[in-house]
Amino acid sequence: MTFLDQLWFQIGITPAGVMGVLLATVTLYLLFTLILQVAGQRLSANPSVLSFAVMALLGALTARAMLGNSPTLLGWLLAVAVLLLLESTLGRIRGGLGRVFRRGGPRASVVMIHGHPLPDTLHQVGMDGEHLTALLRRAGVRHLIDADLVILEPRGSLTVIRRGQQIDPALLTDVRGAERIPPSLLRSAHAPHRRP
Repeated sequence: MTFLDQLWFQIGITPAGVMGVLLATVTLYLLFTLILQVAGQRLSANPSVLSFAVMALLGALTARAMLGNSPTLLGWLLAVAVLLLLESTLGRIRGGLGRVFRRGGPRASVVMIHGHPLPDTLHQVGMDGEHLTALLRRAGVRHLIDADLVILEPRGSLTVIRRGQQIDPALLTDVRGAERIPPSLLRSAHAPHRRP
């Protein structure tokens, strides 16, 4: 075996290896995206050491499985190129695809009205009152009664409508539980815009 053969063995990839990396990368990318679509809101809103460890382990296993039996430099470059191409392609079609995923995937949810948490919604999104109050503190809420409306966004952040403010109903079209919001918190189409 010549030096170049040995070098190719260390950094190269065979045609079968190329097909293996392509198939594994596409399959695992789609599977990982689906996992994040289904569990992303719960993991973001209710992070724990265990959930971080599980996500890190899942990422490591996914990366290792993408590279096949013997990871090489060219296999890694191919996997990265395919991932970037998939992300770019799905990013372009995400508008239409997003509407399909949103029907069954995570949606923004009303979790608190007039300073009172909604236990049924908190249960649905995998949160408890303790985690909600921690997120409210992070959002700058000092008194629960000041939070007239709290919406948990799909990525785990909170939108807080404070006492005395209103929200445009057009911003609530895809929010789970929007029908529970009292009319006093909704800005009518004819109401003048108030500056905070």
